[in-house]
Amino acid sequence: MKMTLFSRNSIVIIVAVISGLGAEQSIRADGPTNNIVNTPANSTTNQTASGLTNGLTQPLMGLKSISIRECVERALQNNFDIKIQRVNPSIDSWNVIYQQGIYDPTLLGSASYTDDKSPNETGPSTKTVTLSPQMDLYGKFASGATYDLNASPTRTRVYSTSNTIYSGASTLTLTQPLLKNFGFGANSALIRIARKQRDIDAQNFMNQVITSISAVYNAYYELVYAIENHKAKSEDLGLAQQLLDENRKKLQIGTMSPLDVVQAESGVASREQAIILAERTIKDNENALKLLISQNVGEFQGESFVPVDYPVVEMIETDVARSVRTALESRPDYIAAKQAVDKQNIQVKYNRNQLWPEIDLTGSYGWNGLGGNFDNWADNVNSRDNPVWSAGVTVTLPLGNRQARASYHSSQLQAKQLLLQLKQLEQQIIVAVDNAVGHVRANLKSVEAAAAATRLADESYKAEKTKLLAGASTTFLVLQAESELADARSAEIRARADYAESLVTLAQQEGTTLQKNNIALE
Repeated sequence: MKMTLFSRNSIVIIVAVISGLGAEQSIRADGPTNNIVNTPANSTTNQTASGLTNGLTQPLMGLKSISIRECVERALQNNFDIKIQRVNPSIDSWNVIYQQGIYDPTLLGSASYTDDKSPNETGPSTKTVTLSPQMDLYGKFASGATYDLNASPTRTRVYSTSNTIYSGASTLTLTQPLLKNFGFGANSALIRIARKQRDIDAQNFMNQVITSISAVYNAYYELVYAIENHKAKSEDLGLAQQLLDENRKKLQIGTMSPLDVVQAESGVASREQAIILAERTIKDNENALKLLISQNVGEFQGESFVPVDYPVVEMIETDVARSVRTALESRPDYIAAKQAVDKQNIQVKYNRNQLWPEIDLTGSYGWNGLGGNFDNWADNVNSRDNPVWSAGVTVTLPLGNRQARASYHSSQLQAKQLLLQLKQLEQQIIVAVDNAVGHVRANLKSVEAAAAATRLADESYKAEKTKLLAGASTTFLVLQAESELADARSAEIRARADYAESLVTLAQQEGTTLQKNNIALE
């Protein structure tokens, strides 16, 4: 065990460090939006979990050694929760493009043909054929102004006179809102809201990665616990079986009563039952881990995992205040909550703008043209000898305006609600971090106490066994001491697993899981 001293104001704890977390590898998760990249770090001390499968009562079809690093890599590539959440930022990016599309210009072309034959009292009917093509290029500026560039050369032919005339104008019309929908703020609101939503979903994706990685660590530790607990149960069964064999020999030579043999047989039977339950726990925890790291658990059909990484103990310090500051700076859910408040404030400002009446200033300018054919008409327009212009104001005042007022007040209340939720989350984070640090400290003490309890239980068992050999104890008391030793070993294993998982929880509550695993989201 490596010991590092800190200042007397620091709180020193023992940390379980999983080997391989700093292995010089890179992880890249394929996906439409985010790449997950693991950056190199210094390797940490590692201990192989040799003999984890010792004592299994049934042979396994196949053993697969697996490290925590491999589990994390597989989860980043295959975990369904991560893959599902990864899609949302891509959807949001397309929504940003969709909102930006309001500034795309539109080209409109149309044409109409009219054949008009009118009666004439003094002569034959008059037939007039009119062909009216029209071309428009229109769009919108970021200030809210709209533009429309129009060209409409109309061809008119009167058959009674055999005259063909091209007439019409080419004009540019601009309309600028003066109150409602005026300015860059109002007209870019929906784009900025879409961008905020994209940022929120990026943080949600990061939060999902942290959650999934933490779940992988916990499942891995639970599997290690289950296998180690099975070993302890197997050792306990071995001791009980040894006691039974000794009692049977003593019964044959007349130095042991039949009751002692029955008690020893009962002890063996109860421990065999414990072995069966321990094996089922291994399988359940193994399946839980497989589900987290695979898109198809069938790929591991017939294989049993053998964890190769053990927690290694070294010293670091914890500080609640520092961890709280880190959490409020790093936790993706808190950052997303702040961005949600910003997003709603944009909506409030936009809805406030919609309360104004519509007062639109409109102006147009162009040139008329006239000619016997299209070229003449175009030359006449380009000569700019016949200008046409107009100016005007359009006022639209909705009476009551209840929809706009309702939207504004509703968005205000939603903004207040989101701010309250942000403050609530902040308090929840403070409490959660404090609890996480407290659990780390408590579980450390639990590990130390459990180790001492195991040592004392072992001494007690050996003493009771010695007394039995000397005829000063009974089989019942020896079995009781064996049971207490097995319980102490299981409690120590459980305490180590709880301690390791509490470190995972602390990193998750601080929002530092990705940094500690050298994972960057791009």
